[in-house]
Amino acid sequence: MPPVYADHPFQLIATPTYQLQDGEKSNECIDAATHMALAHNLMIRSLNAMYLQAPHIAAEQEGPFLRFCELWHQVVEHHHRTEEEILFPMLEEMTGDRDVMAENAKQHDAFQGGLTVFVGYVRECLSGERKYDSEELVLVLDEFAPILWQHLSDEIPSLVALERYGAKVDGFLAKFAAEVGKTQKELGILAGAVFVMATNDVDFEDGIHTDFPPIPYVVSWGLRNVAWWAHSDWWEFAPCDKSGKMRPLNIPSA
Repeated sequence: MPPVYADHPFQLIATPTYQLQDGEKSNECIDAATHMALAHNLMIRSLNAMYLQAPHIAAEQEGPFLRFCELWHQVVEHHHRTEEEILFPMLEEMTGDRDVMAENAKQHDAFQGGLTVFVGYVRECLSGERKYDSEELVLVLDEFAPILWQHLSDEIPSLVALERYGAKVDGFLAKFAAEVGKTQKELGILAGAVFVMATNDVDFEDGIHTDFPPIPYVVSWGLRNVAWWAHSDWWEFAPCDKSGKMRPLNIPSA
């Protein structure tokens, strides 16, 4: 059986930057949509990793695997909360259009119930209230993952379309990044920050996204080579290795 990678069943999102034709120039909306696509791909890769590895988890691996699942949920919840509390209201104010991201915001409600069921199941397994059952976990994912993927995909053209507001949205990317930066400590250095390293494929789209994640090299080095070891057993189930390369998933050969 050939190696299996976390590039399916849910398709990764192509970035607007990568899709620019020769002679086309980028702009702030395309840059923002590209960074959002890269952030969404972190969630999609790890979703694929959970989905594909769930049936192959040995008894001694259940705890670390479930911790990885729980952290994925925390990252997704944090991401969507920053959109609802920071990005969407900010864009409404800058554009003067209360419906500028209304459809995308509405999509959050469509998968929120499934996320709640998912993390409830994971935490019951971690506490010993419930015995881990891979079929159950996959069934729970099946209930909301396609809707979540559709939302993650749909949001990218919505950000590109902000071009129609012209100068009204000038500076929104830097403003949003600054506000989100104030919330990053909620996920923690040893968990959330390392999660980004463990789910970001540095070779994606021919390795052109060298500015993502937007952190200094020394910080990236510290996360990969020091902080990584605090929960190294969790990262055994991550889609990428310590260097940011896609790694074969923990699926036994036939």
